[in-house]
Amino acid sequence: MLILGIDPGLSGALAWVDGTRVVELADMPVWEIMRNGKRKKEVDVHGLVRLMQRTPAEVCYFEQVGGMEGDGPAAAFQFGRAAGACEAIAKASGARFEMVAPHVWKKAMGLIGTAKDQSRAKATALFPSRAGDMNLKKHDGRAEAILLAEYGRRQLHSIGIFD
Repeated sequence: MLILGIDPGLSGALAWVDGTRVVELADMPVWEIMRNGKRKKEVDVHGLVRLMQRTPAEVCYFEQVGGMEGDGPAAAFQFGRAAGACEAIAKASGARFEMVAPHVWKKAMGLIGTAKDQSRAKATALFPSRAGDMNLKKHDGRAEAILLAEYGRRQLHSIGIFD
């Protein structure tokens, strides 16, 4: 069973896990646009649709995100737009959709707090063949997408849906 983990947002990522291997891993596709005379980044919805069509998952585990403390209104709105685009496309893909709060999946995966380095270390320990994909600090989104998919695999296994 192919399980997709999505860490939404412009620096997020998508990871497809099948059993004990990461089948595909991709950074969130983004593009630059001009808005009010300024360059802005946003989710490349066409790229995201192509990714999800190329590797269709049966189940999608999506991080339930909210605004981050210290973000201004414009940054929070931009993040919400990115997360909303990802959520809509994931739901439209036809996969079973599960939204999981960060504190729930992180606790289940043995992570404490919000340190992104922990996510990278845990994902590397679980999937050492993908360590090179998470060797930089900016790759925390990749690690969290992998861990979300692994969290989903474990949840399905615990109720007898997936071995």
